[in-house]
Amino acid sequence: MSNDPTQPPVPPQPPDPTDPIRARPPGEPPPSQSGSRRIWIVVAGIVAVVVVVGTIAAIALSDDDNRAGQGPTGEPGVTLPSSPTETTGPSPQPTGSTGTTGSANPGCSGAPAPATLADGTYFGFVEGVDVDSGTMGFDLACFYTGEEANEQAAQRGDEVPVPNDVYIVNDNTTIRDVPVDPSTELLLIDWKECCQTSPGGELDAFASAIGEPDFVEIGGRRYAGSLSPYWVTIENGQVVLIEEQFLP
Repeated sequence: MSNDPTQPPVPPQPPDPTDPIRARPPGEPPPSQSGSRRIWIVVAGIVAVVVVVGTIAAIALSDDDNRAGQGPTGEPGVTLPSSPTETTGPSPQPTGSTGTTGSANPGCSGAPAPATLADGTYFGFVEGVDVDSGTMGFDLACFYTGEEANEQAAQRGDEVPVPNDVYIVNDNTTIRDVPVDPSTELLLIDWKECCQTSPGGELDAFASAIGEPDFVEIGGRRYAGSLSPYWVTIENGQVVLIEEQFLP
């Protein structure tokens, strides 16, 4: 090598391909792997972030589910039942009777009604009850609902459709004396509460109320008396059941 500063340095000799490869110091990564390691570190960081975010989201959802099953104060919630359907009274034909409907009463189909009523269930008005003699004055009538009610009203020039889906016809006002069983069952409306029928009425009190022009309270129960129509069931020639019909 020349030490003359005016001469350009002599380039180093190329390595001899026959020389052995220099060993890498311990701990020094290969030049080609350093970039890959950095990529894996970045990927691992991203995966860790995704896992953390997923865990937080799962905890939040679980907390929301728990709150959904709690009341405002954090106590377990109670599912309230739906409100029951309001009823205003017995059905057009009382559920306790097994007789015909009012429209099928004798005299309602055009044929004249007999003087004596056979066993069965009839609709009409109670005009009086004599407990001592065991008889009841009963006025047959015709009770119509639905399309039949509208047809009957139209024939008579009355309002159609009929109000409250009920139409009563009482063309024949004959009063029949019908024997009454002393133990006859009464299903009446307590008009202090209205409007379902219930047992508990007394025949004597009912008889007294029938003679009054307005509601009357007897023995803690309010009777409508002759203001209401009734269904009367006759068995063996006697009245064994009197059931009040609610009119809206």
